[in-house]
Amino acid sequence: MPVLFAHVTRDGVAGDWERNRKHHGGPDRAVCLYSEELHAGLRADGIDLFNGAVGENFTTRGVNLQHLAKGDQLRIGADCVIEITDIRVPCRTLAKLNVNLPRLIQGRSGWVAKVISEGTVRPGDGIEVLPRRSR
Repeated sequence: MPVLFAHVTRDGVAGDWERNRKHHGGPDRAVCLYSEELHAGLRADGIDLFNGAVGENFTTRGVNLQHLAKGDQLRIGADCVIEITDIRVPCRTLAKLNVNLPRLIQGRSGWVAKVISEGTVRPGDGIEVLPRRSR
């Protein structure tokens, strides 16, 4: 559900805690990203889901998530910086929304990330992909 603002901490988005912290959340999976474009692909396959339905904390627009890689950093709003840590693996819970969803979401799963710099974000805040560091 969209909010007016969210405090993003190293533990995740304040007030949006996962019940099962063993398999969801934690410092390297503090936030989950999915995009309007990925939602549009699901709608094209006949699955109409609202933003947030696949468990994402941030629904992006105009950022090609499929061009990101582990280690990439994004600035969201003025202060929040996150670092991509892994692909978001679809879980069985998604089948409760649509039995075909775990299969259809394969290859367009979004990302999970750790929080490098905490901050407050708001709908419409800019998202900047920061230059890649030397690896």
